[in-house]
Amino acid sequence: MALRDGPNSYLTVALAEAHRMDAVYVAVQRSREDVALTMRVGSRLPLFFSAIGRAILVGLDEAGRESALQAALAIDPDGATARRDSLAYALEEYETRGFCSSYGEWRSDVNGIAVPVRALEGARVYGMNVGGPSFHVKKKQLETIYAPRLIRAASLLSTGVAQPGDG
Repeated sequence: MALRDGPNSYLTVALAEAHRMDAVYVAVQRSREDVALTMRVGSRLPLFFSAIGRAILVGLDEAGRESALQAALAIDPDGATARRDSLAYALEEYETRGFCSSYGEWRSDVNGIAVPVRALEGARVYGMNVGGPSFHVKKKQLETIYAPRLIRAASLLSTGVAQPGDG
């Protein structure tokens, strides 16, 4: 858990997969502090409005994203425009910055960034995030210190090949 064990002891790291309109945590490494997100395996975050959910969506191919949008439309027709806007933002952010973010969008007291992780056989896409309470986990630190680490970790998990500096 070198990703979690960086300079900010308030960070939680998690891996999630999509299920309907949610990103469901399948692995969690909680913060080293008593004040932490109370997230655990099975916790659900909104697929279209959390950093980890957006990371899953950007990792899908166009058909997969459209399928997710259509499935969500059947459950919540009124939110279609907001979901499409969120997805468009996520695609642009991932293209330009290499990660997806959520600063107080999912919950006003939580900041986080996330990236897609592709299963080694390529059949599944997961999201991996780092985040925590907004009063201890700041945007600048997430983007300057943790984003490069998160991107490297996702690359290693997706390819199974260590990148330079992963030693």
